[in-house]
Amino acid sequence: MRRKLNRPIENRDNNSDFGLGQKNAYASLNNKDSLNSLDDVRLWELFREGKEIAFSHIYQTHFEGLFQYGCQFTKNESLVEDALQDMFIELREKRKKTIIQTSIRNYLFTCLRRRILLYNKKFNDHTTNFEHSEFRLFDIEISIEQKMIDEQIKIDNKKKLKEVIKLLTNRQREAIYCLYYEELNYEEIKELMGFTNIRSARNLIYKALNHMKSALAFFILWN
Repeated sequence: MRRKLNRPIENRDNNSDFGLGQKNAYASLNNKDSLNSLDDVRLWELFREGKEIAFSHIYQTHFEGLFQYGCQFTKNESLVEDALQDMFIELREKRKKTIIQTSIRNYLFTCLRRRILLYNKKFNDHTTNFEHSEFRLFDIEISIEQKMIDEQIKIDNKKKLKEVIKLLTNRQREAIYCLYYEELNYEEIKELMGFTNIRSARNLIYKALNHMKSALAFFILWN
């Protein structure tokens, strides 16, 4: 039977922990502003110490972005929900053994990415080979206001740009998604996508953008 995660509720007793006591130890942190003032390393330390308010804040802050990211790998939303639930359950169970160096978001994205690719393979979700899948992943929706158009492409043509993005590989689309939608930096993209160095992440995005520009020029010339 699948274990069920009890989703944290923001108005519960925020001083409570996972049975560790010391209910007044972090009374000053019982609001979002105080938690938002903490850097990720300190917030994660509170979570590792068993503070429910820290877990709740991490969950509420990152759940939606994680779900949207997970849905880029598969159209099976139930699989994404299962992966998220299992991930947060495991994080709770192994919290004392888990240390992050900088970014909670990037750590969670990396955990979810690994788990979804594993589940895809386990449940034969047709995307086992992510890079060479016949199914187009990271189906990026274009908005005229997005940075990618304003800063990189400089062409006000939504339809043509969307067609160009479809020509990219799944891995290229993932990198573009992470850079422009999730606003990850190159170091975070390197860690998330398993590159050995930042240059590889930069090169992937550089080649993707160059490919997009060349394809756009072709579309504009012949349409």
